[in-house]
Amino acid sequence: MRKLLLTIALLSVLALGAMPASAQTSSDDQSPLGVFNRGLVKQVEKGCIYIWAMSPGNSGFLAPRWIGSGVIFMAVPEENAAYALTNHHVAQDTSLLQCETWDRATYKAQTVATQAGLDCALIRIENIPRDRYEPCVLGNSDNVVIGEPALAIGAPGIQSLTPTNRSDPFIDFGLHQTATMRVVSGRLTDPYELIGWWSGWRTGLGRQVLTDLPWRFITEASISGGNSGGPLFNGRGEVIGLNHAHMNWGPQATQHVNYTIPINFCKTFAFQILDTGKYELPWMGLDILMPAYFDDASGVNEFVERYLDETTLRIYGIRDDSPAQQAIQIDNLHGEPGLMKGDIIIELDGRTFADISELRMYAFTLPIGKEVPITVKRGKREIDYMITIGVKRNYNSEFSI
Repeated sequence: MRKLLLTIALLSVLALGAMPASAQTSSDDQSPLGVFNRGLVKQVEKGCIYIWAMSPGNSGFLAPRWIGSGVIFMAVPEENAAYALTNHHVAQDTSLLQCETWDRATYKAQTVATQAGLDCALIRIENIPRDRYEPCVLGNSDNVVIGEPALAIGAPGIQSLTPTNRSDPFIDFGLHQTATMRVVSGRLTDPYELIGWWSGWRTGLGRQVLTDLPWRFITEASISGGNSGGPLFNGRGEVIGLNHAHMNWGPQATQHVNYTIPINFCKTFAFQILDTGKYELPWMGLDILMPAYFDDASGVNEFVERYLDETTLRIYGIRDDSPAQQAIQIDNLHGEPGLMKGDIIIELDGRTFADISELRMYAFTLPIGKEVPITVKRGKREIDYMITIGVKRNYNSEFSI
């Protein structure tokens, strides 16, 4: 028996030695899926930040109002500053932010611009030495493949169970770095879930939160409270999204259901702001998901139950003073009025669409100023109109496209 065991052990060692070099990984190599990769964390951590949104407390002193994470993507060394991205629901309308870098140094920052519809914010960090951080590379979220590695880095801000020094609230408020690595597990285009998120958080995060997102990533990389705004990296260390939510209720609470905003949407937002000082989205003013808006969230649930299961692309409302309201009928032979509530969309820009999600995704790609033909069915008639794409209003426009 002893000789048999020695023989098995020897064969095991020989088999291990015969493995190709690519299969022999260390903790700092490119690890297999689901295995923690310290080398990748070290590569990108100098661009990750911990954020406190500050506001005056009851005593009049500034105190942390909200905590989250972020990612530095642009250095401005001549001004001793840097630009970073985080979530709207982290920065919101707070003018003063406090950021902590990988070496636990803290710097003041300010919100440059924030967009509730994307849950994205651009912030500027002041008086930060260039040698104290390394901007992260923003990747291309359109090229992400389901099943590829995904690394989430953040500072969850969950209070330690052990006694903590509270003398400096900026330094000892909670945990200071987390890293979780799994895979990108899906691409979510379902508007049902977006409506549910909007109705549940509309008061705290702004009326239009997530309404301008045509799709999001689902990732198995665990997201904790305070990871909001932190980056999701691919296996090459490129940022492919901003983490913004995790499923922490219901039967999916333990099933690694976490949500990430694709970085391409955030890049468009940030660079429009930096280049032009404003952010513009294409808009027609058509309500295809729900009527204009509800005074309370209970109306959303009733609407979802009654209407969203139908297969037609019905227009439920047309916004006042919108491009859709000003649409011009093509070949007006019968004196038809303009686009109307109840019309069913047959074609837009010469294309047909399988569902609401597909139509919304295409609408976000239309250039502002473009004249777009739209064909609707009204009763038994099909009528053609022309809409000139305008700029989406940042108030009371919500899910309209």
